[in-house]
Amino acid sequence: MIRAVNKFTLVLGKLRLPMSCFKSVDNTHSVYAKEVTKIDGKIYSVKRKPYVILADGSEKDIDSSQILKSYERDDGEIALFSKEEQTQLLKQGSSAEWVSDMVVDKNKFGELDFQKDGIIAMVELDKDKKLLNNKLLKFFSMLKTGLGSEKAIVTQILYKNVEYPVLISNYDDKMLIRFLHYSDEVRKIEGSPLPQLNEKETEQAKAFIQQFHKPDFDVSSFENKTEDKVMKLINSRGTEIKEETEVVITEEENPFI
Repeated sequence: MIRAVNKFTLVLGKLRLPMSCFKSVDNTHSVYAKEVTKIDGKIYSVKRKPYVILADGSEKDIDSSQILKSYERDDGEIALFSKEEQTQLLKQGSSAEWVSDMVVDKNKFGELDFQKDGIIAMVELDKDKKLLNNKLLKFFSMLKTGLGSEKAIVTQILYKNVEYPVLISNYDDKMLIRFLHYSDEVRKIEGSPLPQLNEKETEQAKAFIQQFHKPDFDVSSFENKTEDKVMKLINSRGTEIKEETEVVITEEENPFI
C-alpha cells in the first residue's frame, strides 16, 4: 500500500475535504556507488576524515587516493573501481548536439510527465556577424511558426551526466525545454470510485465553483512573505536565551484521563 506523504483539509467556502497526498513519481533510476577502500585484502567502508574502522574495531586514517568506488553487481557481488576507472562508467558533460527527427503533439503529454523546471532557450548570436545573426533569427522564427502552439520537438539528450528525454516547445519569443520522466517512473495511484451525479447535483457543483471563479486572476498577486516572517522573528531577538518553562496540563486538557 502506498503511504501518504502529507495530509491536509481543503477549504473552499463552506466546503471542507480531508485530503491525502501521495508521491506521484519514483526517483529516476540510477546506479549508485559507495566509497570503500581495500586493506590487506579486506574491503572497508570509508568514513569522513577519511578513515576506516578495521575488523578489530580500531580506526585507521587513509589518503583520498586510497578511496575506491564500490558497486553492487546483478549477482549481488561487489565490483570495485578506482576514481579514474569510474569516470569511464559515466558519460561526461552534456550533449553538444541535440539531434531529433521527431515532432509530436503537445497534448500527448500530461502534467506528471514533466520532472524539472523548464529551461529557456534562445538563438546564440555573434555581435560581430550581423548577416549571420539575421539568417539565424529568420530560421528561428520559421521554426517557431512551424511548431505553433500545438506541436513540440522531442528527443533524448545528455544533460549534466544524465540522459533525459526532453520536449522543446514555443514560449513567447523563445523556446521552452521541459525534462520528461521515463514512463516507468510515473506511479499508477488508484483512487476511489466516484458516484454518478444526477442533473441537479451537476448544476449545483458548477454553480458552487462559479462563485469563486476569478477570470482576472494574476499570479503576481501572490507574494513570498516567508523571509519577512523569519526576519521579523530574528529582529525581535537579542542575545539572551529564554529558559523553557514547564508545561502544565490540566485535567480538562488531558486526553488520556
